[in-house]
Amino acid sequence: MKVAIVNPPAINGEKFVREGRCEQRASSFQYLMVPISLPSIAGLLRDKGFEVKVIDCMAEEFDSATTLNEIKKFKPRLAIINFSTATFVADKDFTIELKKSLPKTHLSGIGVHVSSLPEETLIETALDSIIRNEPEMTALELAQTLKGKEKFGKIKGISYRGNPTFVNNPSRPFIENLDLLPFPARDLLKNDKYKMPIYNRPYTLVITARGCPNNCSFCTANIYYGTKIRMRSANNVLDEVEEILKVHKIKDITFWADTFTFDRKYVLDICAGIKERNLKFRWMCNARVDRVDLVLLKIMQKSGCQIISYGVESGDQKILNHIGKNITLKKIKHAFELTRKAKIESAAHIIFGLPGETEDTIKQTIKFVKEINPDYIQFYSAIPFPGTRFYDEASKKGWITSKNWEDYELGKNIISTPELSKEALGMWRRRAYLSFYLRPIYIWGRLKKFVKKPRDFFPFVKQAISFIFDWVEK
Repeated sequence: MKVAIVNPPAINGEKFVREGRCEQRASSFQYLMVPISLPSIAGLLRDKGFEVKVIDCMAEEFDSATTLNEIKKFKPRLAIINFSTATFVADKDFTIELKKSLPKTHLSGIGVHVSSLPEETLIETALDSIIRNEPEMTALELAQTLKGKEKFGKIKGISYRGNPTFVNNPSRPFIENLDLLPFPARDLLKNDKYKMPIYNRPYTLVITARGCPNNCSFCTANIYYGTKIRMRSANNVLDEVEEILKVHKIKDITFWADTFTFDRKYVLDICAGIKERNLKFRWMCNARVDRVDLVLLKIMQKSGCQIISYGVESGDQKILNHIGKNITLKKIKHAFELTRKAKIESAAHIIFGLPGETEDTIKQTIKFVKEINPDYIQFYSAIPFPGTRFYDEASKKGWITSKNWEDYELGKNIISTPELSKEALGMWRRRAYLSFYLRPIYIWGRLKKFVKKPRDFFPFVKQAISFIFDWVEK
């Protein structure tokens, strides 16, 4: 039986990232992220005997007509479509066209948005079912059920069209032992199309853990993968890294977990394994500011870590407390100091418009990020994604200015409060970017790096122009 797994086309030429909690325009850092859920599902299905085709329209640069033609030629019994909130309208239209072309193909959707709103999604789209939350095992059982022509009632983790109403089957338990999953089927992707942000080199994601025990009010991470951290074994991760280096010839890797440094010993085991196996590659990761120390960071740097990404969110302690971030400004400062001492570059992520935001708190945040002085920074707009506590709070208080899902994107402003209008938030976001990146000391620091690596200068300039005109100013 054939299964197509599809990342739908760009929206009016604008590429989007659709992967778990990461939903944004690719023009932020000109960053085309690997939709790792797709080859992960494909790896499991192929391992179980299914013929699988992955179509990532973002990387292939396929338009809707080309994508439909590719799927029709393949003639799948099951097509799994990747959704996000901001692309929902276009993804919906795509499923309608696909259903017209292949009426006998079962269409199923994955992603945070459809997991949060399964019935609404089934009403508005041509999907036959929704795979809720962590997708692999549910996708496998769905494919096996279609192959055997059985009914859907026993499949945990799906919602589907019943007669006459919609049926939400019980949720599927999250996969406890992630080592049981085959490695993602990267041979089904155009791997050279995915470039590491800043460095503009081909890269891939390696999932090291799933689940996030933190409970930030704005984040959708625990909707997709749950609140309990489930880590792959260090040896299993390193085996995958070896495959990536030897088979796919990719030398840049993002260790993909909400908090890679959650377990200190685990990180030390990974770093020790890299040294023991003599693996030569560059890597980056996400971390929390309260889960790093200087000894750990130095070991990470020696094993190839180049960038650590930290979720800072705000420079106002009251806002951090309200959203449940459970970190302090003092810890944030200390983490960035330690990261510099370890000679690892840092990226900070800030969100404007969270509950409690005022012009004064934004000014305070801008001042604070200059003090911590990351190498790179992203200023996002606060978006109340369905399923989050922030969505519930913003809805209750009447802060949300748009019901159009296309506006629920991290570079747009849809929150207006008595203290700040959405227009003011947009103005402050632009001002924050200019204030941070146009500092003479920052520009001089970037230029000094290019003296050592001049060939990186022109790709960086191209990326910076795209970043300014396609992300900051849109």
